[in-house]
This record gives sequence, structure tokens and C-alpha cells, in this order.
Amino acid sequence: MAAAAALLGGFGGTPVATGADDPGLARFYQQQLSWEPCGPDVQHGAAQPPGETPSPGPRQRLECARLEVPRDYAHPNGSTVQVQLIRLRATRPGKRLGSLVLNPGGPGASGVNYLIDSDSAFDRLGQRYDLVSFDPRGTGHTEPVSCGSRLAPASPGADDTLAAKEKRINDACGRYSGGLLPWVGTPDVARDMDLLRAAVHDDKLNYLGFSYGTKLGAVYAHEFPDKVGRMVLDSVEDPTKNTWQTALAQARGFQRALDDFAADCIRAEGCPLGADTKRAQGELLDWYRKLSDSPMQVKGETVDQTTYVYALREALYSRSDWPVLRRALAQLQHGDGAGVLRLSNEGGSAAGAVGRSPVRQDGPRREVGRDEMPPQDQLALRAISCRDTSERYGAADYPRAQRELTQASPLFGPDIAPTLLDCYDWPAAGDDTSRDVAAPHAPPLLLVATTNDPATPYEGALNMARALDNSSTVLTYRGEGHAAYTTGDPCIQGYVDDFLLDGRMPKTGTSCD
Repeated sequence: MAAAAALLGGFGGTPVATGADDPGLARFYQQQLSWEPCGPDVQHGAAQPPGETPSPGPRQRLECARLEVPRDYAHPNGSTVQVQLIRLRATRPGKRLGSLVLNPGGPGASGVNYLIDSDSAFDRLGQRYDLVSFDPRGTGHTEPVSCGSRLAPASPGADDTLAAKEKRINDACGRYSGGLLPWVGTPDVARDMDLLRAAVHDDKLNYLGFSYGTKLGAVYAHEFPDKVGRMVLDSVEDPTKNTWQTALAQARGFQRALDDFAADCIRAEGCPLGADTKRAQGELLDWYRKLSDSPMQVKGETVDQTTYVYALREALYSRSDWPVLRRALAQLQHGDGAGVLRLSNEGGSAAGAVGRSPVRQDGPRREVGRDEMPPQDQLALRAISCRDTSERYGAADYPRAQRELTQASPLFGPDIAPTLLDCYDWPAAGDDTSRDVAAPHAPPLLLVATTNDPATPYEGALNMARALDNSSTVLTYRGEGHAAYTTGDPCIQGYVDDFLLDGRMPKTGTSCD
């Protein structure tokens, strides 16, 4: 059975990092970065049509560098990791405030790719800040977690259950990346961020983090309270919940968002879900069951129940994608799964738009073939998440996980349940210290929370504010979706920009509709 995670406040806690006053770290804090135009290996890792060269404009102003950090901060004279950095210089250098470090979420997401693809979402901030991001250790271009290209097949007669497959994946990760796995946890990445702060010559860290990036920012505030500058956490993770509780909260959150979509759809003419709420919810579940029993084929690709759930999930991250989902469901009603497949693979209309949401790692995840290894970002997510928790759920826990999550959401629960097996017999130990975010001596942070966020439910921001214990302010976005700043809502962007640019904190209780 899994080891239960300790409740917040019951940990030994991550000791406040010594930082620049530690003689053993002096050479890391004194390093000089060598910024150069980003090479094609970095720029081609971002989202763009195959064969195209980067377009002129901001991409041509992108600069890259490597930051050297200790693999193990307890032994700084040992081996090191080269962290990939990216920077877009401020467009009004005479008014420059310093650097603004961005983290798009995950864990496992590439901050480098995010800045390449989403720089225009931060145009106003980019006038007075150098926009800086990085690939955390284990992700993207920073010593990515590797578990081999294919999964070794199960031996004849061996256990071939889902739990056994997860154990085979984890065994492979230990063989290929065993020397890295103990050092990819959030507290180590937070320490890397303090080296980054020093390397860009800022006395304080100015930071904007989304989703998992809110956890990273909070851990930084806990470790380096006197180095916190203007810090915004958008779509806030809940530090009071363990992995199991987080999975249940996400299942309920996605179900609530889907119910809101259904209620909105039936008010529109031609809704493929019918004209009343109960029928609409029944139709959504019926399509799940039909695709489970009889998957469709679209141009050689399979559209099954997992494809369907992934498409729903993608659309629920942004209300602007609801019309795309309505059209995809209308096609499905007529036996055409192309819209669902496209939404599952590419996301909705917001996926390629200015201000697109951060990389989405929360909630259900796409299944892979029986002997295929999950993609690198999912392996990085697994490695970081398992380092950040003592929970180790296995085969004996899985029936309860399926039951409780399916009760929370008959559509999303069954696809979230397998994620609780990610750390089954993981080859590196984990602990719960990253949930200790108390930072009473740090200046107040601005927390942005959406009332109907499916991936990071609203109450997580309230719990984070209490756990930080430093009078942080919660700015409420009364609406749907994830990562409120990236929706383009002028009210939210105005408050966030005013805080980051001028230090004006919204009053307690401020909300945007």
C-alpha cells in the first residue's frame, strides 16, 4: 500500500537555502552567462510547421545561454547540470526593470518552447522586462529524462496488468536516468532559479508562473524569502492536497467544467447534445461508451474513448474553444470523428493564438501503445512528480482509485486513475517537502484564480494564500478555463501588469467577470 503523505506542517520542511553566502556555491553565483542567438536545434523544438524556418520578428531577437548548476546542492563540487535558458530583451531598454522569469507549468513543460511560441502574449511586460525562461532539469533541452525508446515487452506468462506496465516503464527510467532522478525535484529547481536570478544581475526575482509554475514560485518564496521581488502565480496548485486528493479535485473540476459547457450548449441553436441538461450529460457519456466499444478510424488514426476524453479536456481549458468542441460533437453525431481527433491532437482555436495557455499536463493523459514509451514531457512530469511526493500507489490501490475517481467523474475519472500508478516502484525516493511553502518573511505575492478552472480548482489559491502566510492577495477571475492571464481578459491583464510593472497590488477581494 502507498505511504500516506504527511499533512502540511508535519514535514521536517525544506531548509531555507543558503544561496550566495555558501562558499561552496560561490562559483555558481559568480558565473557570467554567454548569450547568443538561439540555434535551430532550440527554435525547431517549438511548435511550427515542419520544414519552416523561424519567422522574422521577435524570434530573431531570441537569445540563448546555458546556466551551470550543481546536480546535488549538498555536494556542489560534484557533477553539474547545464540548464537551457532563453531571453527576449526588453523593447524599451531605457525603461527596463530587470528580468521577468516565466514558467508555463507542467511539470515537464519546456519554458524555452513556451517563450518562443508565446512571446507576443507578454508584449506589454516585454517592453520593460527582459522575458526569460528555462527548461527545468529533466525537461526539454536540460538533460531530459530518458527511459529508452521502446518499452521491453512483458515476459511470456508474466503479469501484464496496467500496474505491471507502469512498473516496467519505471524500471526503464531507472536504468536510463537513475543518476538524474533524485535531483529533479521542485526544491532543486527553485535553487536553480536563484542562480538564474543572480546570473541576470537582479537583486530580486520577478516571476510569473502558471499551474505547476505556481508551486515552483511558492517553493522559491519559501527557500529565498528575502530574494522575492514581484511574483504572480496564476492557476494555483493546492499545497494542502496530496497526489490522491489532487486527482479527485481535478476529476471533479473537469466534470464541473463539462457540465458548464453542456448547459451553455443547450442554450444555443443546433446544439448536438439536445435541449435539456440531463439529456446533454447523457449524450456526452454515451459517446464515451460507444467509442470504447467501437472506435472510429479517421485517415488511419483511431478515435477511441481516450481520444474523445482528451479532446474534451483540451476544449475545457479555454471557453473560447467551446464552439470548436460543439462543431466536433456535431460531426461525431453524424459518424465523423475528424473534429474530435483534430481537437485531441492540436487543441482548439486558442492553441495557436496569441496568449495560448501554458503546456497542459494536468488531468487525463493520452494513452500510448502497449510497448511504446510515453513522450518525453510525460516522463519528465512523472520524474518530477514522483520526486515531489512520498506516495507510492500500486496494484492493490488501483481498484479504489478507479472507483473513487469514476464516482467523481464518469468521463474523466477513468482516465485520471492510471496517473496514480505513475510512481509505482519508482527507482528514486520521494518526499513531501515541496508542499511546505510557508514564507511569512517574503513580500506578498499576487495569486490569480479562476472560479471554474478545471485543472487547478479555485480553492487551491485560497489554501496557497493561507499556507504562504505572508498576506498574499487572491485576484479572482469569475469565468471558465485555465491560466486567466493568457485568456487576454483586459481586466486580469491590467491588474497583473500593473503589479509587475508598477508594484500596485489589487485590493483584497478584487475580481474580474
